[in-house]
Amino acid sequence: MYLIHVMLLLYAAAVFADDFSVPKLVYLIEDDDKLIASNIKFNRFDEIKLEAKETVSAHAVGNAVIVIVTNKRIIAYSVYTASWRTRNIEADEEVESINAEDYSALVVTSKRFLSFNGKNGVWAETQRSKIFR
Repeated sequence: MYLIHVMLLLYAAAVFADDFSVPKLVYLIEDDDKLIASNIKFNRFDEIKLEAKETVSAHAVGNAVIVIVTNKRIIAYSVYTASWRTRNIEADEEVESINAEDYSALVVTSKRFLSFNGKNGVWAETQRSKIFR
C-alpha cells in the first residue's frame, strides 16, 4: 500500500511539474537588416527591421521570449502576444547583462533594471540606485 501511495505521489508531482514547464516555442533568426521570430505556438514568423546603423550586440532566447540588445534599443518578443516591444537605450547607458528564461526576460543596464513579461508583452522598469553605479 505504501508503494502505491509513493507511486501516486511521484505521478502527481510529474503531472504538476509539466503544467508549469514552458515548451520551446520561439527561435530567433537574424537576416541582414531584420530580426525574425519563428513563433511555433501560432505557426508564424514576425519580423522587426533594424534602424539605419543599428547593430545587434547581444541576445538571449528563452522558451517563449526573445530579448535583443542593439546599439540603439532593447527589443523583446513575446510568443503569447506575437509582437515585438522596444525600449530606447538612454544616453551614456551601458547594458551589463541580459537573460531570458521561459516567458520572462531581464536586462540590467548601468542606469536601469528592465523586465519583460512575455505572457502579456509588457515591459517594467525602474531606475538603479546610485549605490550600484
